[in-house]
Amino acid sequence: MDKFLEKIVGFTQKRYMKVLMDGFMSIAAVSIAGSLFNLIKSIPIGAWQTFLATSGLGTLLSIPVSITSDLMAIYVVFAMAYCLAKSFNRDGFAAGIIAFGSFMILTPLTASSTAVDPATGERLVTTVQNAISLSAVGSQGIFLAIIVGLLSARLYVFFLDRGWKIKMPDSVPSNVASMFENMLPGGATFIVFLAIRYGMSLTSFGTAQALIYGILQAPLMKVGGGFGGLLIYMVMIKIFWLFGIHGGMLVNSAMYPIMAAATAANQSAFAAGLPAPYPEWAYGSAVCAGIGLLALNLLMFIAKSKQFKALAKIALPTSLFNITEPMMFGTPMIMNVILGIPFILSPVISVLLTRLVMTIGLVAWPTGASSNMFIPSPIGMALLNAHWTGFVWGLVLIVINMALYYPFFLVADKRALAQEKESEAAE
Repeated sequence: MDKFLEKIVGFTQKRYMKVLMDGFMSIAAVSIAGSLFNLIKSIPIGAWQTFLATSGLGTLLSIPVSITSDLMAIYVVFAMAYCLAKSFNRDGFAAGIIAFGSFMILTPLTASSTAVDPATGERLVTTVQNAISLSAVGSQGIFLAIIVGLLSARLYVFFLDRGWKIKMPDSVPSNVASMFENMLPGGATFIVFLAIRYGMSLTSFGTAQALIYGILQAPLMKVGGGFGGLLIYMVMIKIFWLFGIHGGMLVNSAMYPIMAAATAANQSAFAAGLPAPYPEWAYGSAVCAGIGLLALNLLMFIAKSKQFKALAKIALPTSLFNITEPMMFGTPMIMNVILGIPFILSPVISVLLTRLVMTIGLVAWPTGASSNMFIPSPIGMALLNAHWTGFVWGLVLIVINMALYYPFFLVADKRALAQEKESEAAE
């Protein structure tokens, strides 16, 4: 078992897995910034919504959403190339610019617009030349952006390692010398992607975007982007934590592409006034980020053991904001057979019940906006569905999780108390 866990931890530290995680973390601020405007637009006050519609402010607030979710693939391709080049101690910014150019070489310069004939009601599709479809650079282009970012940066490093650069005299300023050094690697990388674009044009897919989305992203999103994918994601995080592995970092490194694509698609749908295509990933973080351990933290205030009483006071300020490390290591949860059972069941029950109450209409569905995971869960739920029922349901979930943990907590507290008495007797 130890060797197996060591291999898993080693896998997360592999260069490309680490680049994936670092790359998505580096653009998290962009996604969150766009979500803030989503949240402002979704405040469920009738007068506010009327003001947004009549004043034009609603259209203005949609712009930050569009330049984040609708252009997410552009941020991703730059971030992936930047992080990979930096891991080889190369110029990350130059690699990012070359990756962006490579991605645009693969991007079709045609877009389609749809209009309805007022006389016949027929849908008319018009192809616009020298235009870029937002779907190609938005959520549907994220998987291709990952591939292009990594491949172009690796080619950039490869060409530099082979000495494909114009060496300038030492007297030339470094910024000028860097420009000439990157010309040959950048040009060679562009040639590679031009060849890929031409090859794609000979296939039935026509473009690299259509190929990657059709054979990779769409199938993965159907499997991992749905309700079952969220459950597996939540459970695996908890299982790894029980073995002393930071489950969030490990599972996120593998799931970030799906999470990013789902979040971007939800935000784009929200900006367009459409239902969230991946609602599970909208409420998943708010429901399960730290509700279970917050419930356990609250139970510790009635503990008889000194250990849990002290931990209850110390950990509560962080538990309220879904920062779980004090509870994880203070309890401890690692290799904890008793509390490990509700620890794993908590996200499953929370997600299933949330899906149920939303399906039957007791709680409003999420709008597609996203919020910071460090916002207290009841508030986060209210922001995500722009409705008071989200806040109430967040409180109800805390109570449900307290009931789930309660019998297991009594056993753990009894054992902790017995150990404390044994230590006192020995002293």
